[in-house]
Amino acid sequence: MPSDARPVDGRSPSRDHGVVDSRLPSIDEAHYRVAPTTVVELGPVVGMWEATGGDVSALRVDRLPISSTSLWSRPAVPDPLGVTLRLHFDVKAALGFEHAVISRYLIDVQRRSRVGDVIGHHQVLRCVGPERMTALGWGRSWTVDHVLIDADGQVLQTEAFTAVGYHPSMGVPRGARLPQSGSDEAQWTIRSLSRAAAACRVWSPVHHDPGAARRSGLPGVIACTQHLAAMLEQDALRNGNGTGVDRGRGRGGGATRLDLRMRRTLFATRAT
Repeated sequence: MPSDARPVDGRSPSRDHGVVDSRLPSIDEAHYRVAPTTVVELGPVVGMWEATGGDVSALRVDRLPISSTSLWSRPAVPDPLGVTLRLHFDVKAALGFEHAVISRYLIDVQRRSRVGDVIGHHQVLRCVGPERMTALGWGRSWTVDHVLIDADGQVLQTEAFTAVGYHPSMGVPRGARLPQSGSDEAQWTIRSLSRAAAACRVWSPVHHDPGAARRSGLPGVIACTQHLAAMLEQDALRNGNGTGVDRGRGRGGGATRLDLRMRRTLFATRAT
């Protein structure tokens, strides 16, 4: 996916759709539409921001973090019927992969959410790549857009998830400890990564269960995508424009684009 992709009105720019495969859902069409019914509240945003290392005193009810908007499309408690990004899991199953990780997460904002907004959403399959050897094993990639809208049907933001499905190899990916807010060397634990994933409403077992992570060929419980995105946004707020965060476009001001590329994994180093 091009690094300068900027979705407009919920649609990504024209691109090569990659591999055509009859097993896959239709490309460039909306799937899993959910009408705007969920009201944005401050409490869950505070919980997510604090659990991922952010300064909650800096939060504003009229301009919430862009990494928090997708909270309102995910179930607040584990729910097998409330899987977010169902289209991603459809593609994963159609291609015959038991395991997949997000390799890139791009948020493009038209308007930042605020307390009281009513949120709806839908998903769009954008492209599928060819089979190739990845750092985790033999696999292939695909990109799914998750479009969040307000009560008037206006796009708030589009999240582009690029995933890599793979068959685990014997190799283990390199891990990197990322800095936590206010700390030069974060010592993330299984408990703290799991707590952060729960606060982000992400329930995949690899973010909570060491056994599930190891069965996926991972070194341990890993941070969820929304956790890493929140850390990137927090770093930009503390230090000005951070790498991967743009400001000044869109309605409402503030950060309007976040581009997170997972070149390494952030995983737990100890249990508690």
